[in-house]
Amino acid sequence: MGRQQLIGAALAFLAAVQGVSARNICKPRTTPTTSTASATPTSSTIPAPREKYLITFGDSYSQTGFDVSSTKPSAGNPLGNPPLPGWTASGGLNWVGFLASQFNTSNLLTYNFAYGGATTNASLVTPYAPSVLSLIDQVAQFSGSIASKPAYAPWTAENALFGVWIGVNDVGNSWWKEEYDALVESIMDSYFGRLQVLYDAGARNFVLLSVPPIQRTPAQIAQGEWATQTEAVSIDKYNAAIATRLAAFTAKNAGVVAKIVDTAAPFNTALDNPTAYGSPDATCYNGDGKSCLWFNDYHPGIEINRLVARAVADAWKGTFF
Repeated sequence: MGRQQLIGAALAFLAAVQGVSARNICKPRTTPTTSTASATPTSSTIPAPREKYLITFGDSYSQTGFDVSSTKPSAGNPLGNPPLPGWTASGGLNWVGFLASQFNTSNLLTYNFAYGGATTNASLVTPYAPSVLSLIDQVAQFSGSIASKPAYAPWTAENALFGVWIGVNDVGNSWWKEEYDALVESIMDSYFGRLQVLYDAGARNFVLLSVPPIQRTPAQIAQGEWATQTEAVSIDKYNAAIATRLAAFTAKNAGVVAKIVDTAAPFNTALDNPTAYGSPDATCYNGDGKSCLWFNDYHPGIEINRLVARAVADAWKGTFF
């Protein structure tokens, strides 16, 4: 197959992945999922000082279906709405849910703005639908809700950890493009521009998750060797750009404590030894999130999410976990 044919196959793959989003769980709900509570918090929802905060942004690898105008997180309901495990693309708990409910050492109130299908900047990498909230949109939601540290979410620089896992769709929707290198630099401008907004609001603790080895997803493997190898190189470039930009960001902004979690490690741990994690092989997928390592042909199931959460918890052991 010639290169142009392969590029054509890549475009077909993109359409297929976006179709997966529509058929499965990437696509965000348009109505509230479980909660009918008032958006106005009652006195019982005002947290005690000992509680900590996890404030997250991302795509379907992180989404739980949270609506900041609905039920707020509380000690007995750390995700707020929907309750655990949330509305995820894993078949159960995802890494955010694991952190909030199993790896936490204190009440970890979790405000998860992640939105299925998100890219960093929709004007640079187009998501599968115009309604998808990009990282820019998600941070705007934060700015319009809890950035002011309201009584129901009195987070501080010390007790709040800000997590960003974005890039799966940035890379997945552009890895074959000739202008990819320049595109990544533009994406990083938007990415770290949003981190600056968070910093200016008072955020000081950041955990950034790298783009995982999505070239090992069943969907991408089906596209052949050229596709998997080319995407792997594109992933490396994206992750290298995150590291370079983060160094500049921390040098510029006093008081930042920032860590990058390399998600390739937890993914490869499971994918290189699937039977140890309850899967017959590294490429099967099942909607129960348990029988295989993959929930569908593009989203990791519960065990990989558990490993990702463990990596984040280990990175912040003794402070938030």
